[in-house]
Amino acid sequence: MSPVQKKKLTKTALIVMMSIVLSRITGFLREILIPNILGTNEVGDAYVIAFRITGLMYDLLVGGAIAAALIPVLSGYLARDEEEEGWKAVSTFLNIVFIAMIFTCALGVIFAPQIVSFSNDVFNMNLKSLGLAVRLTRILFPSVAFLMLAGITNGILNSYNKFAAAAYGPSIYNIGSALSILLLSRFGVEAVAVGVMASSIIYFLYQFAFGFKNFKFYKLSFFWKHVGFKKMFALAVPSLASSSIVQINIIITTFFVPFFGTGNVTAFQTADRIWQMPYGVFAQGMGIAMLPMLSANLAIGEIAQYKNTLLKGLKTVLFLTVPSAIAFVVLKDPVISIFKLSKKFSDFAAMNAGNILMFFSIALITQSVVTILNRAFYADNDAKTPLFIGISTILLNIVLSYVLRHTSMGVAGMALAYSVASTVNAILLMLTLNRKMKGIYIDKIILFILKVIPSALLMGAVLYAVNSVIEFSNYSKIIQFVILAIYVIIGAIIYFTAALMLKIDEAQNAVNSIKIKAKKVFKY
Repeated sequence: MSPVQKKKLTKTALIVMMSIVLSRITGFLREILIPNILGTNEVGDAYVIAFRITGLMYDLLVGGAIAAALIPVLSGYLARDEEEEGWKAVSTFLNIVFIAMIFTCALGVIFAPQIVSFSNDVFNMNLKSLGLAVRLTRILFPSVAFLMLAGITNGILNSYNKFAAAAYGPSIYNIGSALSILLLSRFGVEAVAVGVMASSIIYFLYQFAFGFKNFKFYKLSFFWKHVGFKKMFALAVPSLASSSIVQINIIITTFFVPFFGTGNVTAFQTADRIWQMPYGVFAQGMGIAMLPMLSANLAIGEIAQYKNTLLKGLKTVLFLTVPSAIAFVVLKDPVISIFKLSKKFSDFAAMNAGNILMFFSIALITQSVVTILNRAFYADNDAKTPLFIGISTILLNIVLSYVLRHTSMGVAGMALAYSVASTVNAILLMLTLNRKMKGIYIDKIILFILKVIPSALLMGAVLYAVNSVIEFSNYSKIIQFVILAIYVIIGAIIYFTAALMLKIDEAQNAVNSIKIKAKKVFKY
């Protein structure tokens, strides 16, 4: 992989990661406003269940299939300078999905009472009256279609390497939703729902404004026999299922949690949200940046370049997630303390959440590897392999969860079951891809890990020593946050220093980038 291509991938990944951070922050702001503005009552619960229903419908029907189906195929045609031909496949795919979403939205509006009733039981919302939730669901359901259009436009922008334009769309949707809650709640919760629906339209229009020029070859036609469309369709169906593996495993693990008694559900959900934060930023950010490049490499027969791009992505993700995982282990109590905002979150629940987070830290590493390897398979127009391997790990997760439920580990055993299943998933994907591609530099990956682990352990030892002399729980939330930020800075300095001493390229590249940026800043 040439220095120019490495720089391009790093820059792209950084843009996407920063946008995901912004999206998570704005999404968190939206979530905070719901109980504080709408209330923790029938009105607030009715809105939550309606929002969850439409969000879940988008995730299940469209979310996972877009990147796995559209980007690899379109990127391949663009790499071969066959843009117009590629758009025949994209047009057919887009038209079919849009028609399907119209029917889905219509069915969602018609059968909203039944959907809400079922969801009320599944989400344990215990709504006494479902009428308001039904009305809100009917208002919000059309947003699924606009989110779908925005998602497809996002995928098209990524295929054209317009990552910056595509990256910040979700944040606009979150900000619009938050403003709707903040400004329209005085007119009733139905007005809030209308505002959120309008936010999905704005999200689509924002994405489309940047991608309008790329739609010049779009046709309102169906090229059923087009080889590109057949590839998209063949990728879309299994990728929908495989992209749900993470959530299915979490649902399975969550199913066993209530058996451990009151308070464990909250503890488990808190720990789950925490480890998902860096996972979403590092793994998903790198995965989005890599997919068009991997697809283009294979489309023009650059197998060696494909392997180098994959190696770069894996090394970057491991460089970021291994120290994050170690930090979660040694700082589990301070991290959980930050999220303990109410006395209803007991000390016992906080202790359990810390233990759960410690075992989830394994999944932070392995699930990130799974995400990158899945993209490598998608780039090769193969969504079936990740699906079949994912299904096998679901079965493993069920067995492990059942077995560990009867041990002395308590609810933390459920997190361990998930992490072990994720680790097996990563290993199977790695070995399968290595055989398929006749080598993907596994020896270099292992050597890299052997360099990263000592650096991360040294960082962990220093953070453990510093944290052991500070009574973290005695301070206010603001001071706790400041202390935790200082921990992060200290940890980063120790880790990067050790990584530089061990001559880890990712550390040196980061330092060089900072120097270049600093020179530009001080030049002016």
